[in-house]
Amino acid sequence: MDDKPKTTFEDTVRAVGADVVDLLDGAVDGVTHAIGGENGNKLIGGAAVGALAAIVLPISLIGGALLGAGYAALRKSNR
Repeated sequence: MDDKPKTTFEDTVRAVGADVVDLLDGAVDGVTHAIGGENGNKLIGGAAVGALAAIVLPISLIGGALLGAGYAALRKSNR
């Protein structure tokens, strides 16, 4: 019999989601550091990452910037 644990769709989505969050966190931190050093504004960093993502994704630059800033604000409020 097969003793390997079954991988469900939900497990895969959670794993990919965790990787995406890590990637976004790193991108926001990197951009924030690049534009403002250690005291850089996380919301501006998030907006910049979102605007850059809008180039690739089918959303507007303003929409991407708002999503990025919202993500950075949410992350900051959870700390």
